[in-house]
Amino acid sequence: MLSLALVLLAAVTVANIELHGRSRAHEGTRAQLNELNMLLHEESSLQWKTLASRNTPVKVARELGGIRLRERDILDKLPGSEALSRQVESYHAVLDDELGLLGVGKTAEALALEQQRTDPAFVVLANTLQRLEESETADADLAKSLADFTLILAMAFAVAAIGLLLYRFEREHRASLRAREELLRQQQEALDTLAEHEALVRHQAAHDPLTGLANRRALTELLTGATGPQALLLIDLDEFKPVNDRLGHAAGDELLIAVAGRLLEAAPDGAVVRLGGDEFAVVQAGGEPEGVALAERIVAVLGEPFDIAGTTVRIGASVGLASAEEAGDGVGDHLLREADEAMYRVKQSTKGGFAVSCVMTAR
Repeated sequence: MLSLALVLLAAVTVANIELHGRSRAHEGTRAQLNELNMLLHEESSLQWKTLASRNTPVKVARELGGIRLRERDILDKLPGSEALSRQVESYHAVLDDELGLLGVGKTAEALALEQQRTDPAFVVLANTLQRLEESETADADLAKSLADFTLILAMAFAVAAIGLLLYRFEREHRASLRAREELLRQQQEALDTLAEHEALVRHQAAHDPLTGLANRRALTELLTGATGPQALLLIDLDEFKPVNDRLGHAAGDELLIAVAGRLLEAAPDGAVVRLGGDEFAVVQAGGEPEGVALAERIVAVLGEPFDIAGTTVRIGASVGLASAEEAGDGVGDHLLREADEAMYRVKQSTKGGFAVSCVMTAR
């Protein structure tokens, strides 16, 4: 009986070790799939990160190449990964098209491609990786369950041996659970960080860093996405350069921030944009009457004195106004052209006033 117990114990030990080896192998495969998933997340956000930090295409390609080498190494180690490799290569092709558009400054086309092809392809790929991870987890759990079953059978014949094996299994099982929990925690932290970073990059790409207002790129999107009647006001500050030259760039930046604040107060229902330098714009819902009323408020508030760098300065604003009763293709370009021409007429004549398309009103 003792010899049978010893033989059974030896057989159970061998079987238990083999089953745990299979479990660790499945856990290793699942960890590799998880790492591949994280690399694809990093790759998907690379183009927007590089857009915000103005990295060169060469640097982008170098970082992208490093990520894909790591992905290739993981795919080569995964058993039966041919189908997954083809799916990853298909996603890479779409991502390369999007990165190519960003490389030549076609941000709008890149955004459209991301919505139409890149995001759907990424979702399909992420679902595939999740299914594979779940399958590996199920296989690992099955291997552990079989190990438990062999231990239970051996308890009747080798109590001492099964106790030792049970202790060993319990220790490894707890270590595996802790490792899984830690891995899940790190994965969630990485996903949260990635989401925050993507939101920050998108915000920075569409906003002016000095004033916090929307930038020229955002203005194009505002005009394109508008519905119903709308008015566009282009604003150029008068006498800003002398103030900037006399008091310095720091004072000039302080003045621009103050101007942004007054524009936000004057146009609480509009979208205020800094185009660059001392040029601003406001997109206001409604037609010409609403635009005229807003232009009068802007000319008035920017004509009031500013306390800048311990002194009082006065500037003015030349405002060009254009309006459209209906939104549609080409309306945004038309409004920009008409408002710019109106503003130019003010700058060439009176300054410190506003013009409505072909009719000018001075202060």
